[in-house]
Amino acid sequence: MSEQHKAQNRPPTTLNGITMISQFVWVAAGRIAAALIQALTFVLLARALAPEDFGMFSAVLGVATLAQTVFDLGISTYVVRERSRHRDSGFIAPALKVNNGLSLVLAAITASCLIVLALAGDSRFWEILPLAIWVASERNADVWLGVILADGDARVNTGNLVMRRASALALFVGMWTAGMPPILAFSVASAVSAVGSSIFAHSFVVRRLAPSVRISVRELLIQTWPYWMNSVATQARNLDVTVVTFFAGAHQAGFYAAASRITGPLRILPTSLATVLLPQASRRNHSNLFGLVKLVVACLAGLALLYVAIAFAVPYFVPFALGEAYKGAVPAIQIATSGLVFAAAASLLGALLQGVGLKHFVAKTSLVMTIVCLVGCALGASFSGAYGAAWALALAFVVQAVLLLSRVTIFIARKEPNQ
Repeated sequence: MSEQHKAQNRPPTTLNGITMISQFVWVAAGRIAAALIQALTFVLLARALAPEDFGMFSAVLGVATLAQTVFDLGISTYVVRERSRHRDSGFIAPALKVNNGLSLVLAAITASCLIVLALAGDSRFWEILPLAIWVASERNADVWLGVILADGDARVNTGNLVMRRASALALFVGMWTAGMPPILAFSVASAVSAVGSSIFAHSFVVRRLAPSVRISVRELLIQTWPYWMNSVATQARNLDVTVVTFFAGAHQAGFYAAASRITGPLRILPTSLATVLLPQASRRNHSNLFGLVKLVVACLAGLALLYVAIAFAVPYFVPFALGEAYKGAVPAIQIATSGLVFAAAASLLGALLQGVGLKHFVAKTSLVMTIVCLVGCALGASFSGAYGAAWALALAFVVQAVLLLSRVTIFIARKEPNQ
């Protein structure tokens, strides 16, 4: 496999600063718009449901998000890095084909699990059943659109995401106001929008792919498993609401879900920059990585001010947006929001390390973060409910950020090569 890579290798092209900033602006602006739309959708859903029902639905959504990552097998990150380093790589097409098959399997397994739970006695799972289509189609679309992002064309990728979120919101509001139960309306709207997104991604990307190179699934997994381990460990944190439900009850889980899920879109700026940084870092080594590190520091300084300001505004915003029933969630939301600066640092530093080939280390730190988070949520929820769990979430991000920063420093100090 390494010989095939060498044969297809071409001199990498590093984008200039203006082009990289342009990509970041497109990605960030689009993801901010998509995040705001998604946050509005979740706010409307939360207002339509009791905290207990919203906590239950958030727990299911967390498991579904984890399932997306498990069945991705690291292919999404592999596609972006491989395309960035080798524009004419023949390994992209077979990787995308494998992802198509995995998406079908994911949809079938998710549907089966929801049907079993519904038959076991909770009819709410029938309303969630359309999410089986969403969970597979959305991730499939994102994997295919990674090719466009690696090529430096962020506009198409971003436009697709915004349209997906906007159509989901419009369909949800339309069906809900027409009398459909809110959970069912959300599930159907998400599924329809994700299918449309996936169809567009396939039709747009397929004509850009280089001829396929023969590669076995085993050979592909050898390349992708560190990315997969990192993603799974990161997304396993979405089980936090489930853990809080078990140790503190559905009501406290609803408060914690408001802190964990509704503040999630606030990470859109750092994750957008991380998406742009990874292809850039893949073309650099110890001698020229420091420029990207300075960009990360500047970004974090601005984000720290933003997150602290939002944390101070939470007591005024939450009762207005979510209703008086969620007033008890204010302290947890403030803690979660303040901890986002460390989550941002982890996203950005992780992208740098993945880009220079240290994917195994990034995967291990993600695993450490998830263990700290879930164990901490169990302990914190047992003693202080949503408030204690929120502190555990913030601590997990601190630990991950410190580990990643230490490794970036060592990489530059030891003058290590890009692997």
